[in-house]
Amino acid sequence: MAWYDQSVGNQEICALQVAVIKGKAGVFTSLFHYHRMFESMGIRTACLYRGPATARLEEAGVGLLPAPTSLTTPFFRILPSFSETRVLVSDAFDGRTPDLVMVHSDLALENIRTLFPKTTIFTRCHTDKTKRKRRADVVVTLNPDQHERVSAELSSYQPIVRMLGHPFCGRNEAIAMPKGPLRLNFCARFVPDKDPLTLVRALALIAPEKRPVVRFIGDGPMAQEIKDTSERLEVSASFVPWQDNPFQNFTTGDVLVLPSRWEGLPWLLLEAQKLGVPSLVSDIPGNRLAVNDGETGVLFPVGDSAALASRIIEMIETPSDLYARAKQGASCFDSRFGPAAFWDGLKAAAKEFYA
Repeated sequence: MAWYDQSVGNQEICALQVAVIKGKAGVFTSLFHYHRMFESMGIRTACLYRGPATARLEEAGVGLLPAPTSLTTPFFRILPSFSETRVLVSDAFDGRTPDLVMVHSDLALENIRTLFPKTTIFTRCHTDKTKRKRRADVVVTLNPDQHERVSAELSSYQPIVRMLGHPFCGRNEAIAMPKGPLRLNFCARFVPDKDPLTLVRALALIAPEKRPVVRFIGDGPMAQEIKDTSERLEVSASFVPWQDNPFQNFTTGDVLVLPSRWEGLPWLLLEAQKLGVPSLVSDIPGNRLAVNDGETGVLFPVGDSAALASRIIEMIETPSDLYARAKQGASCFDSRFGPAAFWDGLKAAAKEFYA
């Protein structure tokens, strides 16, 4: 029986992740969630990995196999590391070849295809680039806009393209949020794509006596510019370093503001939805999908500080609406982004590929 026809909890299904990365970012986060997804579905899983912070991955239970430095080079298949890697993976699965591989690093995809020619090869679009995804069996996209673009670019090639988003598997510990006053929170890298200045300018348009407190969580090259702009526009803002779990320091009055100009499908926003944290987000495809077209969060036009100011004022005057949307987001989250929904999507995509 093919792996995609087998029942949940079948320990005979073996799934391998592959990632060769330089920084943490979205790929690093993805490894956690994919591992938890496979684990929660009762699937044996390991990760062929080269990158930073191996201790954190191991602490989370991710079974790491050291990826050779040659894995992303065209010489891999003629080097001893080719057969050594095959044996390494086989040993991790007690002599089995993985049934499916999720390749997070495009540069490794061609070599993984050669290493496991009969295995179902998935890859995901953490960016919109498609050139190296042509040899995959299934390409996973994150939002409708990306899906349309990637589908068009790969229409003449082998893989089928399916919009499955992310498999979000929450942290093990519950977060009990204490009561607190209204506070806006920007949680992201301080870079132009995240557009933190739109939030500062929006707050400057609100009368000081109505203006809520704002907190910037993170760091990046725009840090000083944000501070200078806030001071020039007389917007009082606090700054704290990036935290691996910022929601641990949220209260019931905290609101997430994500004014990004581009996102695939932001992990932080998914976590906010899972926890029922009210969210004000820019109207881009990834954000729109996460908040279900505005049903579970509030959208505003990209880069429009006046519109964001208006949404903030509405939130202050009628907070019950925003909190009701957040509650709805939490209640329907698992059916949209939970591990079972994603696993079912992977199996359906593979079944269609082999049909």
